Amino acid sequence: MPKVIVELKAGRTRGKVDLLFDDGSTISIDKRLAEKAGLHLYSEIDIRTLEKIIKEDDADRCYEAALHYLEFRPRSEAELKQHLLYKRRFQAESVADAIARLKKLNLIDDRVFAENWTRDRAAYRPKSRMMVKRELLQKGVDYDVANEATREIEDEAGAYRAGLKKARLLKQLDYRDFAKRLASYLARRGYTSDVVNSVTIRLWHETTGKKAEK
Repeated sequence: MPKVIVELKAGRTRGKVDLLFDDGSTISIDKRLAEKAGLHLYSEIDIRTLEKIIKEDDADRCYEAALHYLEFRPRSEAELKQHLLYKRRFQAESVADAIARLKKLNLIDDRVFAENWTRDRAAYRPKSRMMVKRELLQKGVDYDVANEATREIEDEAGAYRAGLKKARLLKQLDYRDFAKRLASYLARRGYTSDVVNSVTIRLWHETTGKKAEK
C-alpha cells in the first residue's frame, strides 16, 4: 500500500496533534501516540501501519483503565463493559479483548462477584433475598447466577440482624411508635410484612423485656 506524507501540527486539544494528509484529510491523535509511531514533520507512514498503532494503543489503554476501575471494588462483567464502552469510550473490540484477558486472570467472574456481593450484604447491611437478587440483576448478573448466589439467604435472620441496632435506639418509645419506625426501616430493606411483624415483636421483647401490645 502506498505511503502518505503527513504534516504534523499542534492540535486544538491539549496533548493532541493533527495529522494533515496530502489529500487534504485530517485526523487528530494523542501526541504521545505520534511520538510512538515516530511521526515528525513530513513523515511518511503507511495507513495500515497507523491504523494498527492506533488500534493497539486503544487496546492497551482500555486494559489499563479496566484494571484501574477494578481497584476500587469488584465489578460485574456488565458493569465493567458499560464503563469502558460508554464512559471511557473505548472501541468495542478493545473492550472485548480486555474482558477476555481479565477473565483468564480470574479478575472478572460474575459467579464469584455475586457470591461476594451476597456475603457482604449479609455481613454489613442485610437486605431481603428478593432485594439482593434485584441488585445483582441490575448490575447485569445472569438471573440463574443471581438466584443461586442468594439461594441461602434467610430473611427472618437477616431482618433480625438488620433491625437489632435500630431497635436499641428506639426502645424508649412506646410500642406503637417503636413498631411503626422499625417496620418502616425493615420494609425499606425489602422484607415482607410477615417477616417484619415477627421480627418487630421479637426485638421489642428482647430490648424492653415487655410483651408486644395488641
